[in-house]
Amino acid sequence: MNRTKTALLGTLFCAFLVAGLPRAGAAQTASADKGALPPSPAQLWRQIRSLQHSQSMMPMTHAFQPGSRMVDVYTTDLSNQAASAAITAAGSIPDVTRYPNGSLLVKENYNAKRQLTGVTAMLKLAFYDAANRNWVMAAYSPVGKEVAFGQVASCDACHTMVSKSDFVFAPPPVQLLPAAVWKAFFPKQAMSPAYLALLAKYPDAVVK
Repeated sequence: MNRTKTALLGTLFCAFLVAGLPRAGAAQTASADKGALPPSPAQLWRQIRSLQHSQSMMPMTHAFQPGSRMVDVYTTDLSNQAASAAITAAGSIPDVTRYPNGSLLVKENYNAKRQLTGVTAMLKLAFYDAANRNWVMAAYSPVGKEVAFGQVASCDACHTMVSKSDFVFAPPPVQLLPAAVWKAFFPKQAMSPAYLALLAKYPDAVVK
């Protein structure tokens, strides 16, 4: 599946969000000059499970933050030591201009009943995809079944909106995406009323 077709299918995650996300082919191609290969989806899932078991919360976030749509009314962000250290040193998520190699950021997505609906992740891998800040994008079902993995064009296209913070969004209400952006990616999915209320309450937090 090529990148253009993947984008048209609307696999956004990342903020990240897996519910309703169609499957994208895994990108396992090596860098021409450095030979950087990502872990397999199964290997990355094991890293994610480790963060879940240790409850490695991303600094300056909390469990069950507001999500954008009815399929992810709540989200919880996790991060490994490398990513957490970068956020703490910078003082905030938007102030991180570059995450170190090996950084892993994970978003758990929950419905209104706080049932896990999917997991999305970003892994920084040196020399993997320089055009998109070397992020490996991934999305899984709640039990670890691969949904999208590797170079996911629509994820990259959305995350370029926060290129100053190395393609990483801060959770609401620190940063918000306009409803029009969400609807462009997910035209058949209803927005969360709580998220729409945040857009009205914090207009200065909307990413332009």
